[in-house]
Amino acid sequence: MKAGKHTYIQKPLARTMGEVRALADYARSHPKIMTQMGNQGHARDGTRQIREWVEAGAIGTVREVHFWTNRPIWPQAIDRPLEEYYAPTTLDWNLWLGPAPERPYHPAYAPFKWRGFWDFGTGALGDMACHIMDAAYWTLDLGYPTHIEAESTPLFKETAPAGSRISYTFAAKSKRPEVKVVWRDGSLYPPRPAEVADELAWPFDKGGGQLWIGSDGKLTAGTYGDDPKLLTPTKQGVASGDPPPPQQPKYPHSPGVYAEWIAACKGGSPAGSTFDGHAGGLTSMVLLGCLAVRLGRALEVNPENGQVTNLNVPEEYIHPHYRSGWSL
Repeated sequence: MKAGKHTYIQKPLARTMGEVRALADYARSHPKIMTQMGNQGHARDGTRQIREWVEAGAIGTVREVHFWTNRPIWPQAIDRPLEEYYAPTTLDWNLWLGPAPERPYHPAYAPFKWRGFWDFGTGALGDMACHIMDAAYWTLDLGYPTHIEAESTPLFKETAPAGSRISYTFAAKSKRPEVKVVWRDGSLYPPRPAEVADELAWPFDKGGGQLWIGSDGKLTAGTYGDDPKLLTPTKQGVASGDPPPPQQPKYPHSPGVYAEWIAACKGGSPAGSTFDGHAGGLTSMVLLGCLAVRLGRALEVNPENGQVTNLNVPEEYIHPHYRSGWSL
């Protein structure tokens, strides 16, 4: 970005809240640099359908939303490996480590398994919530929470736990009441809704999904907002009683997360998940949950700026020390 290059980063936008804010601030002060985060569902029709249904009152007033994933599908709840291996000749291990603390190469990290290590990744929550929580963050204008509680399997210093349940509370805003958001990972799932018949598998997608609970009904969808369904009292678990589609879709079809960004780079409108907009806010909200897990404490949060107010968060969790030569 300092070289003036348009920038695309796959979710999550960054590993720590300090890094997210640095990216967002730089993007905000350099509006000619077009940015996009790769939370693909934000550009898919299912996410737009969810928002249009909710805004049309299809399930009434939303006060609670549940999310789940079967991740981690990589090692978590482990200590740092002690064995030493030779790095493959095709891998520049120093470059791969980047700013992270120095350590010997180990196949426990590269190329895929790094996600569970706090020095490299953000665990199952950070890895998947920018996909699964996206529609709710956008539709309900969640912003920062006021309170977070986390419970998990045993904690490890180096890695995220094997499973966790994180509850966020978001204060009421002008267009909605207070909302409770619950995240589950490690193949923990929300209870079966009464509208889903016993003979049907629940959840519909064990890989990941979302369940919205409203005053007049419920809806469910997959990881990327795909295949949204309205759950009805008939216990069929299928879309029925859908509100009629508007004459002109309020949120028109997107050409896709990559095409949006390329069009922006060529002089078009900004993409849908910019660093200083949707992407920065969504990732920061998610990372607050990671802090609650790591600290093993309930967090009180200032909803205006995302600052934790009831305890001192270790500086390295927000602004980690970078190896020499890798500082921002």
